Amino acid sequence: MRALANPIVLRMLMGVVAAAFALALGIILIRKMRHEIKDESGTEALRADDARFPLETYHAVIERLKEQEKQLRELRRAEGERARASENISAALLANLPSGVLLFNPKGLVQQANPAARKILGYGSMSGLHARDVFRGAHLLNRGAEGASSSTAISAVEAALREGTSSRRLETEYATPAGEERVLGLTVSPVRASDGKSLGAACLISDLTEINRLSRQMRMRENLASLGEMSAGIAHEFKNSLATISGYAQMLTSEDQVEVVHDFARKIESETGNLARVVTDFLAFARPQALRNEPVPVRAVVENCARDCSVDLHAEDVPAELALMGDPTAMRQAFSNLLRNSAEAARNGTPVRVQVAAESDEQGARLTITDNGRGIPQDQLGKIFIPFFTTKAQGTGLGLALVHRIITEHGGTIAVSSGDWGTTFTLAFPAQALARAATASA
Repeated sequence: MRALANPIVLRMLMGVVAAAFALALGIILIRKMRHEIKDESGTEALRADDARFPLETYHAVIERLKEQEKQLRELRRAEGERARASENISAALLANLPSGVLLFNPKGLVQQANPAARKILGYGSMSGLHARDVFRGAHLLNRGAEGASSSTAISAVEAALREGTSSRRLETEYATPAGEERVLGLTVSPVRASDGKSLGAACLISDLTEINRLSRQMRMRENLASLGEMSAGIAHEFKNSLATISGYAQMLTSEDQVEVVHDFARKIESETGNLARVVTDFLAFARPQALRNEPVPVRAVVENCARDCSVDLHAEDVPAELALMGDPTAMRQAFSNLLRNSAEAARNGTPVRVQVAAESDEQGARLTITDNGRGIPQDQLGKIFIPFFTTKAQGTGLGLALVHRIITEHGGTIAVSSGDWGTTFTLAFPAQALARAATASA
């Protein structure tokens, strides 16, 4: 059939048909001439040359037919060799692929499985197995994978067979017949003929077990490294505060003046407050709580936080009625951390001044918090929201990381810009975060 479909073969067949037609036409003409050329006695007067003409024509056509048949055999042989070579290449490609390839027929039965698929899935032979037998108990690890509408690999194959749906980048837990636990990556696609008829489904399989194990180890190492950095920061903070508290406590034992004693007591109280803040930030970051959803009056909360942080706040540009839906405690902590960051960035001898402005429309709300402190170096701007990153001699690097978490958990975004003098934090919240809270209290 492939030889007949070849254009050269078709042209040769057309030539043979034309030659046969010419032969038949010649014979008809000769017979007509034989009836017309007769002598008076009724015997044919056909000349010898005319008698040899049809015979020679016949032999010529036969020779041509033989030549055409020989060429046809050569074409069929060459076409067969190309087909066999193509099949051998396809078989070699499937046999040497490191990824597994499964072909299911329209009924869901395994029609072909390359060696990699049999090795990954733990089967010696898979011919005739149904998809339900192959992927029994295989549950997806990434429910949000592209094209996945269910939580099992079987459903992905059935969707490809029945609905023509492709599923890509699936990760599934799988147990081999011998009980070995593996993590597989799957891509399932329908296979259709040129006329659109379903021929089955193809499943590309990758063994992600080792990659998954290394990924878990890497995450564990990163967590341990982060824990080490956090522990070092907390230990440093506690060490400094405890040393300060211990020094003031020792001086209290030998101090008789009441005013000095009160001053030392206030400093001890301040240091214990710093320690409490470190613990609070750590617990809030490591163990985030469920957020409430209440109106939070922005201006009132910011003003209260400013008093606690001892900064010169200018918030006249913040409308008193502007409120955001969120958790009051979390929002208060975010604003407190931002204002405290401004206070700690104050230049020597320069009062801390913070300007807060806000605007809102149908798109949402936008707040800017600008201070007059030391700016943040440009090479550090992209790191300030990373947990445990800090540029301060004292600090754990959790303050701004916690601010970033709180703002994003409330559906907002936070950006920062800075120069040699002053830093500006820009907070943006979507329209659904806006609320009317003129009567709400801070």
